[in-house]
Amino acid sequence: MIILDKEFQALIPPLSAEEKAQLEENIVAEGCRDALITWQGILLDGHNRYEICERLDIPYRTISIDLPDRDAAADWIDKNQLGRRNLTPDQMSLLRGRRYNRAKKAPHRPEKGDQNDPLNPQKTADRLAKEHGVSPATIKRDGKIAAFMDEHPEEANAVIRGVKKLKDVKKKIKKRKTEKALVAAQKSISDEARQSIESVCDIRVCSCGELFASGIKPDAVITDPPYPKEYLHLFNVLAESCAAAAVPLVAVMSGQTYLPEVMQMLCKHLKYRWALAYLTPGGQAVQQFPVKVNCFWKPVLLFGEAVDWIGDVCKSQTNDNDKRFHDWGQSESGMSDLIERLTKPGDLICDPFLGGGTTAVVSLALGRKFVGCDIDAACVEKAKQRVEASWK
Repeated sequence: MIILDKEFQALIPPLSAEEKAQLEENIVAEGCRDALITWQGILLDGHNRYEICERLDIPYRTISIDLPDRDAAADWIDKNQLGRRNLTPDQMSLLRGRRYNRAKKAPHRPEKGDQNDPLNPQKTADRLAKEHGVSPATIKRDGKIAAFMDEHPEEANAVIRGVKKLKDVKKKIKKRKTEKALVAAQKSISDEARQSIESVCDIRVCSCGELFASGIKPDAVITDPPYPKEYLHLFNVLAESCAAAAVPLVAVMSGQTYLPEVMQMLCKHLKYRWALAYLTPGGQAVQQFPVKVNCFWKPVLLFGEAVDWIGDVCKSQTNDNDKRFHDWGQSESGMSDLIERLTKPGDLICDPFLGGGTTAVVSLALGRKFVGCDIDAACVEKAKQRVEASWK
């Protein structure tokens, strides 16, 4: 008697309707030529042939193979499928990754780190790479993909069945995790803010240098310093302060009139990563008369190590340039795009050029904490009132 094991059966990419119809036609015409493979009575290969033969009462043969355990049986299935099926790149990646991860966990291994261990991760990657005609780096990448998908069996099964693409599934899972983290962070921020707004939003009357000298350790600095020539030295102060505090991510808006000088000062102290285009669409263009340019975007200079992938275009909503709280104020929609793109819920965001407090309001709304400052006491008071009003 043949045993059907759901766990093993789920490992096998199914035939398309056309492929299964062709297989049935061949079996009806020629009989079941290939034997079904079993281990301890459990069917490992030939599920479609078995179903067709049982349904149509067609004879079939079985061959029993000897394997040490269920992991070995599962690995036999993956290896067999990789060797005989027309698989998508996503299916092949998952199957190779599962084989790699199983081999790394194989029992009775020598001590960890033993370079003579035939099953050590590098040796395993080399062996499977040669077997499947890919690079060892590809095998290791496949292992990470398979480990990630093991945490999401329903989505993994959809990829194995060929009904979903791996990139779409990963994007969906990432979006779901991000949304869950955001909701949790927003609730935490909200609960704390209603107890004491100062616990999540620290706004001070001081200079950029003084703020960092106090010992703050933000996860990210997202700021828009003043652009006129007399304020250029502030970009140098900002860069020195962020470097001294080892801020992981620094995003600095800048005008373009003095962009070479700004870049020089920032790059002297910080590791340049990229320049994002911050779009300001609609009838809010700034007219730069000396160079005869209507400006519909500005650079956001990004510094720090590359950790997560990001897109390099962000924007405010059309005609959303908000000057209600400060003459140089930014839109909440534009700052939301930047903060969501560059940071994570729960992060501490810093803006040492507070202005009207847009970065503070948006940070809290997105489940981030905030610390910032301005040398203008009136601006600070107005920003505090704006923040407090957003929680009433």
